[in-house]
Amino acid sequence: MRLWMNAIVALLFLGVAVAKGIGPCYNQADPDNDIRNYCYCQGNGGCYFEGKHNSCDPPGIAIPGGCP
Repeated sequence: MRLWMNAIVALLFLGVAVAKGIGPCYNQADPDNDIRNYCYCQGNGGCYFEGKHNSCDPPGIAIPGGCP
């Protein structure tokens, strides 16, 4: 049982470390140029589709081809 608890705690810390690598992420858009909402993440400079509930916390999948 202790082994499982240690594994779960380790995975939680790993998940937080990976998630922090891309953030913070902010919603951006450029409606004048027909660019809809997307998430720009300062941690890695990447752009992502919006995630759950149309927010950037957490962002969705990466936009193919990079930022608009």
